[in-house]
Amino acid sequence: MLTALGTTMDKLIGFDSEADGYLVKPFHFEELAARVNARARRPTETFQESILRIADLEMDVLKKTVKRSGKNIFLTAKEFTLLEYLVNNRGKVLSRTSIAESIWVTHFDKGANIIDVYINYLRSKIDKGFSPPLIHTIIGMGYVLREEKQG
Repeated sequence: MLTALGTTMDKLIGFDSEADGYLVKPFHFEELAARVNARARRPTETFQESILRIADLEMDVLKKTVKRSGKNIFLTAKEFTLLEYLVNNRGKVLSRTSIAESIWVTHFDKGANIIDVYINYLRSKIDKGFSPPLIHTIIGMGYVLREEKQG
């Protein structure tokens, strides 16, 4: 997305509209070229299982649906993409930078909190009211999606 709107809320709205990147005008052509090249380096999609599961969470990547304990959970396009990335990398600690580069394909401003904002959106939808929680913060490192037995 190429736009003159550069507030955090503008960016969140853009990403919720399925933008893979967000570039605020005025911009440097070199940065635009670098973003296009980064996107072109992404591997092409390969066949994957349609239903992804961890604990009582179920994602259907073809139907774009999510359920936890049989309850439908409604996610925005960007939330769904982020959750899919977390599920596909379950058990791995993912840094904010790796999440940003994989989901937003954009230059990651270490001062920005967009990853934290979206992780909180997901937590409120897939962890709040369910047990055990699946999204965990690893202080100083990032986030991990895993089932931890409580007791």
